[in-house]
Amino acid sequence: MDISVILPIYNERDSIVQLVEEIQHVLDGSGYSYEIIAIDDGSSDGSAQILRNLAIKESCLRVLVFRQNYGQSAAFDAGFRHARGEIVVTMDADGQNDPADIPEMVRLVQQEGYDFVIGRRVDRQDNFLLRRLPSRMASALIRGVTRTKFHDLGCSLKVYKRQLTDELRLYGEMHRFIGVLVEGLGAKAIEVPVNHRARSAGKSKYGLTRTFKVLLDLITVWFMRGYQTKPIYVFGGAGLLLGFAGVLISAFVLYEKIFLGIWVHRNPLFIISMIFSVMAVQLLVLGLLAEIMVRTYFESQHKMTYLIGEKIGYEASSSADRSAQSSVVVTVSPRAIAGHVPAV
Repeated sequence: MDISVILPIYNERDSIVQLVEEIQHVLDGSGYSYEIIAIDDGSSDGSAQILRNLAIKESCLRVLVFRQNYGQSAAFDAGFRHARGEIVVTMDADGQNDPADIPEMVRLVQQEGYDFVIGRRVDRQDNFLLRRLPSRMASALIRGVTRTKFHDLGCSLKVYKRQLTDELRLYGEMHRFIGVLVEGLGAKAIEVPVNHRARSAGKSKYGLTRTFKVLLDLITVWFMRGYQTKPIYVFGGAGLLLGFAGVLISAFVLYEKIFLGIWVHRNPLFIISMIFSVMAVQLLVLGLLAEIMVRTYFESQHKMTYLIGEKIGYEASSSADRSAQSSVVVTVSPRAIAGHVPAV
């Protein structure tokens, strides 16, 4: 299988059939073998039944039906786990992403050596106040915090090498940060302009409330990307700063007591210094506990704290070792066998 196209679907009954036909038309003419994986994310408008009927007629269509609505990140992750193609394509199911952009993005992966290609909607056909402005603000904030080079992090049209999707694990609403997560995996990535079309049916599932979700998820991504394997740097660093501040304030309180005659029980700075000291100890202990949890997580899951992008010379040596092992002949003399047979 060359390509797996992943479509997360939530109440898109009016656009499903047309989108699947468009994808088939584009990929049939490309010469690639492909599959379309549609994930119904607990739709309530009959989208799941349309997919069931469509899968009977279209052999390339595979359908996953969630028991309830879990969100787009869960749908993408389910698609990643069930994809069989060497190249994985994700796109929205509302018809605003243009399937005609897929072949060129796949070419960049296959022929130009990129691991990840993300689309950038240069002429978005969305409402400015409700969609484009919040999206730009969120993307600018994410770029400022994570230093990512991508501009349109909200574009779902992306193309991956299969190795990347095997490594990616999406939780919560992390689909907005896929570009950042992929960069954290050391992938060779590029952003390309793609066509964006106006929604022809249904209504948008996004609103201004997602901006607040982005802010909370951004904290998680910042921590996981920079300090997942060394949380003591965050908690311990904050603890040391508070401890140092507590010592300085305590010294100043002692100075006021000796030279200015200000008693401790009348000085609020003494209470502040004690609070800082207690918080410092708590943060240091929290950092140590987090370090233990990280080590337990990686070792219990047999995960590594690093990723190997390429192995050279290992396959040949492994096959040679297997051949040598299979060619070993064990010879046992009849006398030795007889010596171990008990007398009757």
